[in-house]
Amino acid sequence: MTPLLAALAAALDSIEPLPPEETPLGAVSAVIMRMARSYLSDGMVFCERGDDVNAHASAAYAFGWLDAGSYIGFFAGLNPEENRSFDGAIPEAQQHRLLEKTGRYERLLCEATCSLSPAPDPDTPMYAAAGHLLFEGQGALERGRRLSDEGRTTAALGWYSYGFGWLDAGVQAGLFSVVGSREIFTV
Repeated sequence: MTPLLAALAAALDSIEPLPPEETPLGAVSAVIMRMARSYLSDGMVFCERGDDVNAHASAAYAFGWLDAGSYIGFFAGLNPEENRSFDGAIPEAQQHRLLEKTGRYERLLCEATCSLSPAPDPDTPMYAAAGHLLFEGQGALERGRRLSDEGRTTAALGWYSYGFGWLDAGVQAGLFSVVGSREIFTV
């Protein structure tokens, strides 16, 4: 198991959903937990198969979901402001796939940030929350680009995946209207 997957497993063990299960917020909280657990599971399978690129992207994406969910208020026990490090070692034999996936995920996150509009009324706290999630997605895109320019491709892939997790969680929570490429989101 990679250190990032281990950190994800520990995070999932430490958080507690806040909304009651039978409420609409409880349903969204359950989706976020299910997505994060699913991507932990996928990441473990990728890791066992020696696919470090997809294992890394899976773990970073799951952290995006969890950190967005924690920011919105679905969970206790996770600090979404924690400094995430997505540096890691990808074997030389997987560098071509790493470069291809990183470029593809940069384009995907760029498309995602342009495909969303805050859904809540501008005079509500949830409108500000939508703005923050979009800010996180855009910030992850910018950070990934800087890291890519520095030759830190593994970290760039992590940030692109992480930022997309924030946006996907926001779509699932009803904070965004999808005004562009709907098919790229988990809805």
